[in-house]
Amino acid sequence: MRIMLLRGQGAFEYMVSYGWAILIVIVLGILLFSLGVFNPSQTPAATGFTYLKPVSWSFTGGETNAANVTIALENVAGQSLVVYINDTDQESIKFKQGGSVDCYFNSSAGSLIIRDSVGNAPPVQDNKISVPVGTVITVSGRITGTNCGGLKSAAYRYNVYIKGYDEYGVMKTDNGLVTGKYI
Repeated sequence: MRIMLLRGQGAFEYMVSYGWAILIVIVLGILLFSLGVFNPSQTPAATGFTYLKPVSWSFTGGETNAANVTIALENVAGQSLVVYINDTDQESIKFKQGGSVDCYFNSSAGSLIIRDSVGNAPPVQDNKISVPVGTVITVSGRITGTNCGGLKSAAYRYNVYIKGYDEYGVMKTDNGLVTGKYI
């Protein structure tokens, strides 16, 4: 009888010690899966935006200090906004990846293409564009800056900062994260 109790105690101690290790491995696996480590073709997502919400975007290229970007922004602010497109002094639309410096659209490195919801080129005055309520504008061009494009991995994350002004001159800023697959 005494031998049976010792075997039971040994089995119990074995299950408790290795059970914790197995539990830790399962928790780490779930955590890594939720971060997208096992799925490099992440589903695109945009989080944190209030006034100008990205509805679609793509990043191409892969040079160390530049990337080609297309981003479509919808005005969901409930009022018309004016957005600076290519003006680093106004910190218009800027991108940041990890520890990179701020990256801006650079019209001198190639043409900057701006389209509205129906594909027309809206008027741009002094690097500003008016975005009525519910309208989507698409901005395509090259962003440049130190470490702005060195995206060799399959998935990317960019912090996107957008600054606009309403019809009363009140600043509306958005700061969010876009993620997805780098083409």
